[in-house]
Amino acid sequence: MKKTMLIFVLALLTAGLLTSASASAQHPEFMQPVDLEAWFGVLFPASEEDLEPYVNLAYIHQEGNDNSSEQIQQGEDNRAYIYQNGDSNIVQQWQSGVGNWAGAYQLGNRNLAVSDQMGAGNWAGIYQVGDANAARIQQSGNNFSAFITQIGNSNSAVIVQGTR
Repeated sequence: MKKTMLIFVLALLTAGLLTSASASAQHPEFMQPVDLEAWFGVLFPASEEDLEPYVNLAYIHQEGNDNSSEQIQQGEDNRAYIYQNGDSNIVQQWQSGVGNWAGAYQLGNRNLAVSDQMGAGNWAGIYQVGDANAARIQQSGNNFSAFITQIGNSNSAVIVQGTR
């Protein structure tokens, strides 16, 4: 499954590089810097005091048609959040380790966001507003942070930190 998704991501990235990407935002109000962790805290209110120690937490909110989400967590004290509004969006978040945080926000259609983290204390956020955007964050190690913001259409981005 991961190999198929990687090929799909690479195909989208190649298509995005070969076509002209529009930099104009469809929603100018979303052009401000985003604190995804705070935003998800408002959308999915779960206080840290209410959680048992070392328990993983995952939230998914989907509006629209044909959206797909997958969150897999192994280890302790990991957090994962997904918000999708639109059609045919895909988010996959995999975390293995302790104290990792992953969040994906998609507003639009046919967006793809993939986060894969192994280690401890990693933070990954993907924010997509528009259509046909593709983003991937892959982190292996400890205390890495990565954030991808895509506003407009047909954008692509990949961040790889650490080694496998």
